[in-house]
Amino acid sequence: LSSTINHAIEHHRRPLSFPTSTHNTPGTHHTMSRRFSLTKTLSSVFSPEEKKEEDDENTPSFLSSSRGPQVAAILDKYADKIHDDSFLKIVRQLDFWHADEQSLPDEEFLALAERLARIASWREVVDDASIPEEKKMTIPKVRFGRTELQMPIITCGGMRIQETWIPDNVPLLKSNKSKVVLSPSQENLKDVILSCLKIGLNHFETARFYGSSEVQFVDALSNLMEDGTIKRSDFIFQTKLAPGAGMTRADFGKQWEASWSNVKKLGHVDLLAFHCVSDSGQIDTMLSDADDGLYNFLLELQKAGTIKHIGFSTHGSAANIMRMINSNKFAYVNLHKHFFGDYHAAGTPDTLGGQGNAACVKRALELDMGVFGISPFDKGGKLYRPSAVVAAAIGPELSPIAFSALHLWKMQGVHTVSVGLARSSDLDEVIEAARIYAEDEKADAVVKAAEGRLEDLAIQKLGKDWYEKGLLNVPSFYEETSDGMSIGHMLWLHDCLTAYGMHEFSKDRYGSLEKTSWSKSKSYEENVKKHFNSGNPGRSYDESVDLTEALSNHYDPELAKSKLVEVHNWLKKDATLSEGEQAKLGWKQAYNLTTWEEFPGEVVSISNVILSRIGLKSGGGNSEGAVKEAKIMRGIVRRSSLLSLED
Repeated sequence: LSSTINHAIEHHRRPLSFPTSTHNTPGTHHTMSRRFSLTKTLSSVFSPEEKKEEDDENTPSFLSSSRGPQVAAILDKYADKIHDDSFLKIVRQLDFWHADEQSLPDEEFLALAERLARIASWREVVDDASIPEEKKMTIPKVRFGRTELQMPIITCGGMRIQETWIPDNVPLLKSNKSKVVLSPSQENLKDVILSCLKIGLNHFETARFYGSSEVQFVDALSNLMEDGTIKRSDFIFQTKLAPGAGMTRADFGKQWEASWSNVKKLGHVDLLAFHCVSDSGQIDTMLSDADDGLYNFLLELQKAGTIKHIGFSTHGSAANIMRMINSNKFAYVNLHKHFFGDYHAAGTPDTLGGQGNAACVKRALELDMGVFGISPFDKGGKLYRPSAVVAAAIGPELSPIAFSALHLWKMQGVHTVSVGLARSSDLDEVIEAARIYAEDEKADAVVKAAEGRLEDLAIQKLGKDWYEKGLLNVPSFYEETSDGMSIGHMLWLHDCLTAYGMHEFSKDRYGSLEKTSWSKSKSYEENVKKHFNSGNPGRSYDESVDLTEALSNHYDPELAKSKLVEVHNWLKKDATLSEGEQAKLGWKQAYNLTTWEEFPGEVVSISNVILSRIGLKSGGGNSEGAVKEAKIMRGIVRRSSLLSLED
């Protein structure tokens, strides 16, 4: 498998945009003056005018410091082993750790540069035929509950890599399948799949309603099977179908047939999930034992061998998730469990006196279900653009992304975490996490230390009473006393801002709540039925609603009310806090690990997907700007490294 994938990578991977190396051979410096070598090298890369202009505008602060030449020498040593995207991410992280607020001592800073560069060179290592296979990095695998599948602890999620978000059942606007699989996004997806397989990451997860994702994954995987690169037994494939409240078997069957028309080239589906099941109506429909029900429909497919294991995914309240788990009908569950809070389950009662999904994960494990962590790096805190507070508290020993994954594996018992891969360099941080995971004792120690610092910070900022009780005894958005408001969710966002400075993340999440319409002329039940989205249930703060009854069991109702008003004013769409005001509140970004916008576009909205489909808005993809930025940064680093030879 390794040798055939190696060959396939060379065949399928797009050429990486590395500049030609200008290094001399090791003996050159002994036979040629350094001055002549340096002058020749620099003149071959940039003209004097270009060098001065680009250096002045783009040189990171750490390269202008006294330790800059040493850092540049480290980066230059690995430069030809590192993809452009990874190179930019390293520079951005080092610039953060050089800043005054958290500037590291020289020894720690140089060690950080070495570690980041070494991690990012993973592709060079896995492709090196001189290294024995047993010495190469392989993503660990664990038993995925009663499915008995050997599941990689990292999953390749298919929600950010497809050509378009428009499902292929939308008339007129639906994507052309034959064109989609010939698009640049398909070449990028092939690169990602091959990179994953090389490191033992062989679980690919998509859904019927992830636009063209399902079509594109199946095309890439089936092509690799046809050309002999992989066998069907070499990977695990998961897709998902959405059950509507009261949906008939016939309608669900049509959805399955549409999916199967894409997937049948793979022979079978390893994991088939009911998708995004959140409200009671959906749950009743899904759990029904009626002969013509949806669950029995999937049991028939399972008996025929078309699907192997049945599960569900959810963005619901903790109580509703617990109900589905306790039905004991499912082999696995996809849910949100994150260190910084459990998305829509945050602040919703878990039926056992707590809040969020910790108890749900524990119960699922007791029932021997596979547990799949949804979106830990996006919905778990937008950790690819972490706040400065979060990054500094976790420390330079591991990235916030690596911390998040390790917390789920080590502290929660989650079997696998989904990485919404948009590009193969998105694997850098989770490969780091997997390496630490394999060092069992070290992993426990480093995660507990980071958790301790984050918890101490939260107690300091929020107060011990609020930290322990602030999200308890709050009604879910599915309870009428809330009038549909996501009270716990909003209080959680207040915590994220106050304790951790997570402004961009909190703004995104609150914006999703603001999209939920609500009519004062309709009843609570009518509004929920008409306006709630199972992927985004609940609405934002409404000052006209009396929350006295809703907060009657909270330990401090008045404090909770004041926080709801405050977080609304902070995050509402017309909030006018300046960057300076945000910085004063501690709401600053550490760095941005997104080097170019993912192909379907980062912002998922009806207007964006339609405009993109009809050609009035370009999607994402590796842009000329990103390529140019990487080239300039490589040049600056190389010049800084070469100049150090004169010292």
